[in-house]
Amino acid sequence: MIADKNGDHWLGKFVPYLIYRITNQLNRNLRLRLRRSGINIARWRVLAVLKDHGRMNMSQIVERTIIEQPTVSRIVDQLEREGLACRETCDQDSRFVQVRLTEAGEQAFVDIYPTATRHQEQALQGFSPGEIKALISFLERIQNNIQTDQ
Repeated sequence: MIADKNGDHWLGKFVPYLIYRITNQLNRNLRLRLRRSGINIARWRVLAVLKDHGRMNMSQIVERTIIEQPTVSRIVDQLEREGLACRETCDQDSRFVQVRLTEAGEQAFVDIYPTATRHQEQALQGFSPGEIKALISFLERIQNNIQTDQ
């Protein structure tokens, strides 16, 4: 493929690149919105994942948030110090610790959730409910396709 002086313009149709650009722009916008709430994206992800899944061990939080383990540990420590989360011994195996949101953590999520919702609404502005459902389905299929490196 030989490019002319104006380029080939192929990158705009390359799905991984598009997803990367969209994700970065979404994160940039969310970072600005969350800053007004006094929370960063990493803390929001941990709160959101714990709200969605309930009790989780650290490995599960790392997997779901896609945040490095040391960072997740620091965030959970902070949330625990602030009374937003607590660590508990696993019911099935006392050697393992699980993390869950406290009532204050649940309330922190409720307080921040409208900001995240507005963020999503802006991104999906002009899409019909059917298109949003199809988009989610396509993204889930992509995620399933790439879950294991083939």
